[in-house]
Amino acid sequence: MTAFAGHFLALPPLLLYLLATRGIDGLKISKKGLLVSILLGVLTKGIFKLSLDTSMVLVGIATSTILMYLAPVWTAIMAVIFFKEKFRGYQIFALILNLIGCTLMVTGGNFTELNISGIGLVLGLVAGFLYGLSTILGKIGTSGDHSVTMAFYMLVFSAITTAIFAKPWDQLDVFTNSTFLLWAVTGAVLSGTVANILFLTGLSMGIDASKTTIVASVEVVVATVAGVFLLNEQINLVGYIGIIIMLASIVLININIPNPKETTGKAIEPQ
Repeated sequence: MTAFAGHFLALPPLLLYLLATRGIDGLKISKKGLLVSILLGVLTKGIFKLSLDTSMVLVGIATSTILMYLAPVWTAIMAVIFFKEKFRGYQIFALILNLIGCTLMVTGGNFTELNISGIGLVLGLVAGFLYGLSTILGKIGTSGDHSVTMAFYMLVFSAITTAIFAKPWDQLDVFTNSTFLLWAVTGAVLSGTVANILFLTGLSMGIDASKTTIVASVEVVVATVAGVFLLNEQINLVGYIGIIIMLASIVLININIPNPKETTGKAIEPQ
């Protein structure tokens, strides 16, 4: 129900924004864009959420989060296959740093809490793959259609997918709970509407797919810090080191270090 509410309640403000900025033409979408929106909504939002939540139940939050944040690795592999992106040594190092930082942050160095469950591990890996796939599909979709239009149709299909499992028509009483509504609407506007507009708009501006997922992994840092202030959670020294390592990986992946071979390989023109 939380997933459904987050996606469904994000639709009205997104629709208003779309109509206000692009008019009725903002609802027009190509066949390719509609197909990509369906795949994004059903797979990378709906099935992703179900896989992640079930994995958390079976193997715990720490294990499932680490598995999900293998997403940059999946994205990198798919970017090489679909977009012919080339990886340099320091970019591979940034990927490794990202995974190490995430592991230290969510475990705090206590690896005894990591659980092993066959189906739980598989679902965690599936969640990570689908999270990485969202970048690839988003980049393909926004190459021909407007990013806000893509975001709207994506959330339509993700709301439909989560509704099939949540059955909101059987739980209408939850929408009379003021606390639930407050946080559901807040989450829908920020995480559903604003975040998806920014994410797909960023992809439409030509950023490398392999970089996107690592940059987006700042969300786990935000979630961890927010947990301290909103939920009174504790972070130990190892956790803080993990945050620093993750932020360092994000900075590193965005540094354009010249390739020595390309620099030295240029012919020197005679004077």
